[in-house]
Amino acid sequence: MSQQVFNGLIATVVGLVVAILLLAPTAAVQYRRDGRLGPLDVFTLVGAAVYGLALWTYTLLPFPIDNTFACRARQLEVLGSFRPVFEQGLLGPSQMLHNVAFMQLALNVLLFVPLGFFVRLVLHRGVVVSTILGFLISLAIETTQLTGVWHLYHCAYRVFDVDDLLVNTAGAFVGGVLARVLIKRHRPVKVLLPTRITLGRRWVGFLSDAVFIGATGVAAIIAWRGYSVYGQGLRWNEVDPTMTTVVQLGVPLAVEAFLVLVTGRTVGEWAIDVRSVPHGGSATFPRRLVKLVLGVGAFTTVLALKFPGSNWVLLGIILVTLAASARTKEHRGLTHWAAGMDLVIDFPSSPEADRPPP
Repeated sequence: MSQQVFNGLIATVVGLVVAILLLAPTAAVQYRRDGRLGPLDVFTLVGAAVYGLALWTYTLLPFPIDNTFACRARQLEVLGSFRPVFEQGLLGPSQMLHNVAFMQLALNVLLFVPLGFFVRLVLHRGVVVSTILGFLISLAIETTQLTGVWHLYHCAYRVFDVDDLLVNTAGAFVGGVLARVLIKRHRPVKVLLPTRITLGRRWVGFLSDAVFIGATGVAAIIAWRGYSVYGQGLRWNEVDPTMTTVVQLGVPLAVEAFLVLVTGRTVGEWAIDVRSVPHGGSATFPRRLVKLVLGVGAFTTVLALKFPGSNWVLLGIILVTLAASARTKEHRGLTHWAAGMDLVIDFPSSPEADRPPP
């Protein structure tokens, strides 16, 4: 496998992980602004994450694994990288493709062209912002190369080229211009928010809860093991695995429990901008407790208990949750049905959004 293919594979895999971690914040923004998370939004999220990781992999990888690498020189002459292009000659398209210096400059331009599209799709900004961001990102990359990954290495293992700042910025400028021409985004003065909860919206909430539990659990494990090893002086294999499991699932469950009992909704329900309301004027806290026990409580409990067939039980919980959300009113699911609660959209008091009549 070539280094370029390996870099692309790393960018794709890690980029997908980053996109999954950013699902809840992205959903929170989109559902509050447009009332929906469409296929283009998901594609933009994944594409931006993969592209961001590609900038990192193609400009910094492979990292030297020892100190036997050669220190690279600096190219500080403005337009100095263009001289070899004309020395090799540009007689036609075929010759240009075989001109190493030209292809290097052209690829640097193309590498930053997508930035203009993502600036317009994500930030809703134009050519000026994409050009400025292109320069700043290129400056950060070149500085990282110049300092040997901020003095992680004793010298630079990649060439710092001042012309890369120019061609990268030019690529971001070109991308901004093309995005301006190809992407038409006209946001209406008043956004008509949907009044009904779709099944897709509900499932995004489920996935956001699962991602939150998993990501928070991993962060809790890292913090706990770091404290055990560096704070208590234990060896890595001496850390209590039972306590590790308790920390891994106890921390996200505690956060979810606090939110459900106090606000009535989980992290995922907050992300998709919905809230739970009880039937009639009955007490709210007991219903929220039932929701907690049958929802994220049951999910994390089965994750924590390692018994024969626990994986099948967990799969059953997931399938029942998805099926019940598809068949119940407003896709409220089994937990809200058992707790006697409805699930409604939490409409914002925004002058830009049309609040539907009660």
